[in-house]
Amino acid sequence: MKELDFLPDWYKRDRRHQSHVRGQCVALGIIFLVMMTFNLTATHRANRASADLSRTENRRILAETITYEFNQTTKALNTLKARANLIEQLDSRIDVSAVLAEVSHLIDDTVVLRKVELLAEPFPKADEKEQKRSVAPRAAGKKESSGETLPAGHTRFLMPLSGIAASPADAVNLVRRLEESSYFRRVQPSYSNAKLPIAAKSPGGAADRGTAAKPQASLDVTEFEMACYLANYKERDE
Repeated sequence: MKELDFLPDWYKRDRRHQSHVRGQCVALGIIFLVMMTFNLTATHRANRASADLSRTENRRILAETITYEFNQTTKALNTLKARANLIEQLDSRIDVSAVLAEVSHLIDDTVVLRKVELLAEPFPKADEKEQKRSVAPRAAGKKESSGETLPAGHTRFLMPLSGIAASPADAVNLVRRLEESSYFRRVQPSYSNAKLPIAAKSPGGAADRGTAAKPQASLDVTEFEMACYLANYKERDE
């Protein structure tokens, strides 16, 4: 038996068109959702990247600030080091009060000093016999120990002494004590006999002023002059 289709063709075309339109709408909806999701995701990633970039920029500025401050500190430190090295080279490495205290300790009651000086002088150039010798500074009064080579500009100190001693033996004892002291070296003495005048008192006092003056008595003493170097350096063979 043959089936009869009473639906008109336009109705069928309308149904197919509606079905096709619905399919397109669904597809467009899906595409729209996908695009919205992608847009939101991209916007979120862009915001996060912008925040990361801002933090990176802040870190870069902070790093540049720290680098600048470090460079300035390094320059200041180098300047201070240069000044410290200059002061180190100019330092005589002597304690004048300690040297004078040592001299006072070595001199007894039989010796009277007339002059004490400290004269700075450069180290002499090495001669043929001392070409392999060098000098290095050390604190006067301390034992010798290994140290760095003396930088240019350092000097040694000569201490001339002059005075009188009660006897030649007292002058010799002073030389011996200077040589045994750790503060001094290379003592070079010279002696001479002399008479020290002693003023005699008149027994009559003011009543005898008109009388003839009596000859003054004298005391035999030993005049000395000596020179020694402060032991603020040491000599060593290379």
